[in-house]
Amino acid sequence: MNREFTITAPKTYATADNARKAVAKKGFEGLRHFIMTSEDGRFFPVFVGEVAMQNGIHFHFNVVG
Repeated sequence: MNREFTITAPKTYATADNARKAVAKKGFEGLRHFIMTSEDGRFFPVFVGEVAMQNGIHFHFNVVG
């Protein structure tokens, strides 16, 4: 059984720096996250863990457990 999953971003950014600025603008830069690249070469943040969910990040960005 294949356990692969695909993350589809609700919004992407032209540069990784722009994605970081979007995270900072929402006030989430202190939480654990990484920047991914979409298939078309655009960037988006993905947050990690329960703390991200408790802070409501899932309303703005992707979260993985």
